[in-house]
Formats: sequence, structure tokens, C-alpha cells
Amino acid sequence: MKKDLFMQIVRGQAKQALTPEEEGMFTAMGLAVEQAFTENGVERQKAIDKLANQLGSMEEGQTVAGIIRGLAEKVDQLETRASRGFSDKDKKSLRAVLEANKDVIRNSRRKDAPAWEVEFTARRAASALMTTSTLLTGAVAINNPNLLDDMDITFIQYPKNFILDAITSRQVSKVPATRRWKEQITAGVGVPAETNEGVEKPLVDYKFEYKYAYRVKYAGRIEMTEEDEIDMEQLSIEILNMFERDVIKVWQDGVLTAITAYAPAYTSTALDGTIIKPTVYSVIGAGKLHAQVNNYEPDVVILNPSDAAEAIYLQDNNGSQQFIPESLQFGGLAPFVTNKIAAGTILVGTKAMIDEQHGNFIIRRGTYGTQFIENEFTIVGEVFSNLKLPTASQYSWCKLTIADVKAALLKEVQ
Repeated sequence: MKKDLFMQIVRGQAKQALTPEEEGMFTAMGLAVEQAFTENGVERQKAIDKLANQLGSMEEGQTVAGIIRGLAEKVDQLETRASRGFSDKDKKSLRAVLEANKDVIRNSRRKDAPAWEVEFTARRAASALMTTSTLLTGAVAINNPNLLDDMDITFIQYPKNFILDAITSRQVSKVPATRRWKEQITAGVGVPAETNEGVEKPLVDYKFEYKYAYRVKYAGRIEMTEEDEIDMEQLSIEILNMFERDVIKVWQDGVLTAITAYAPAYTSTALDGTIIKPTVYSVIGAGKLHAQVNNYEPDVVILNPSDAAEAIYLQDNNGSQQFIPESLQFGGLAPFVTNKIAAGTILVGTKAMIDEQHGNFIIRRGTYGTQFIENEFTIVGEVFSNLKLPTASQYSWCKLTIADVKAALLKEVQ
């Protein structure tokens, strides 16, 4: 604060003209205030306190010390706001606004002056982070002291994980970038046969080729402020847990998508045209047979909840529901029920024929850009996966469209 501005405030507060002695005293005081306000941070506070302690009380209980301390707080607030993300253009704009309103600001120091405000907007690039004001919304003022603050947190529900049970999967310390294996590409030329003495034996020829599976990374990031950890510690911990679950869900979804694309569609079996009233239970049985005729023994079925509900019931010719015992439900296959597979589609497969390797869920914390000076940080979460889908074993799985398979199974009534 400049000495001249301080003197204008003093003269505005005076009820009559100042005497030469008063002018000299307040001028000296203005010099001291100006010098104190040129300091920064802690040194300014020390100077303000020293000056305030030397001043006496004014009328109506107000003290010059209080006025000066109030001015110091305003300066601190303005400096804090101006230093956080203000560009040179923003600062120039702010100075122009203050200069245009200098008369209003000066006159506001009088006791009878009306309230005033200055509107100023600084544009700052948006940051994709969670702050204490956006992390938890819906807060309202509650004056009733009879309040129970329930510390449980309710989350949006997502489908359960299935990878570790529905397919052959294991965790490794380092997921290989590439997996290679030898795969038979034909059934061979010639077959062994019974031969007589002195007769040429049949020639048997096998052919193989290399197949490859490549590592995939599923990852995401969240950005937070350090105030989040301070103000809402438990919620921040839960957010990290949710973030881990969400990354893992994306990994699960990626594997399921790959398996769905890998499984061949149902073509036909001996059950076609043999069932008077086909149901989802019948469709699962047809998918199981589809794998069995290709010399596999399926043990897994993946289906939507709506289809799973229908699969445990049968209907007789009169439409009466017949409950299937638990031991016989889903055709004896282990069911995995998830909304991630579309209603009307079923996967039946042999879990041992698919192999997946994955690493630990990795979490890293760091800063980029101006996050360090803005008390912000970024958390990166990722998981690596390598999924082996052998072409030679493709018919160990079967993808069934319920409506189409029901139509194939239906027996025409004569």
C-alpha cells in the first residue's frame, strides 16, 4: 500500500481537517505501512505486527491496527489467487480493472460508503482431476443436530470378474511381450494301418507352424489434489480401490471380447430338429454337443443374467414350468453370469484350451506439467496380459445365438 493512498484513507475517516502535527504523524505512519507492505510472506507479517502494536484505538472500538491487519490479509489473498495459474495477460487485465475502479476503491474506505465489488475473470486450462469441491457433491447445510453420518460408501455396481475361473489363467512376475508355440495345421497325410509282412507301410506326414500371442496393456489414470487426501482420506482410499477394480474390469472385458471373437458359431448337431419346445437349456445342450463332436469336453458356459434365469426352467407341452435340479442346471457346465455378454448370446467352452498370463496390478504416482506447484498429482494404474488362443483348438468353444439355435432344434409337429 502506497503512502499517498494511506493518507487518503486517513483524511476520508477524519471528521475535520488534520492539523500540521496530525499530518506529520499520519505521514510517518503511512511511510511505515508502505515499507511493511513491500515485504513478502512472513517478513511482511512481522512488520505489520510490529507496526500494529504501536498504534492506539480509534473511536467506536475500531483500531488502526485492525484496519492494517485487515488490509494485509486482503493483500495475501490477492497474491495467493494471482499466483495460481494467472498468465501475464490475466495480470494485465486485472490491473486494468483495478485502475478503472480506483475512485470506487478509494471512496469505499469512508464509513458511509456503499458496498462494492469488482468482477474479473481469469481463463485457465481445465485439468482432469478431482478436487474437494467436485469429488463429493450434493452437500447441503443441515441445522438439525440429530444427524447420523453413515460412513459406508455406496458404489455403482459392475459385473463380477470371471477370468481366473472361466479359463486357464495364472499370474506371473513378468508378462512376456510375445508367446510362441507350435501348432498342427493339418490332420497329416496318410494314416497308420494294418499291414502284412513284406508290404510297404503307409507314409504318415505331419505339418506344424508357429503361432503367436502378444502382450496387451490395460491402463488408466486419475488426477487428484492433495487436499482430497487431507479432507477425505477414507473416500480417497476407496477411490483407489475403485480405480483398481475398474482397470481390472477393462482387462476382463478385453479377454471376454477376444474369446467371443475366437469361438466359432454353432452350425449343426444331431439335436437339430428333435426338440418340440426348445429352451435356453436345450441351446446349452446343443453347444455342449457341438464341442463334443469335435473331440472336446466343454466345462464352462458364459451367459447373460436374463438367459441364465430362463436356463433353469423347462416347460411341458401345456406350458407348465418344471424346475431343473441344481446338479443338472446348465447342462452340468460351470456357469459364469455377466452383463458383459449380450442377452441372446451364449458361449460354451473348454477352459483348459485357452491360456492367459497376467502380472500384478501396477500403480504409480507422479506429477507432470505444473501439478507439483499446484499440489496435484496423477495416479497411473495398469495390468499386463497375454492371451493364448490356439487356432487348432478353436472348436473347443462354441458361440450360440439363442434364437437361431432354437429354430434349428425345433421339431416340426406333423
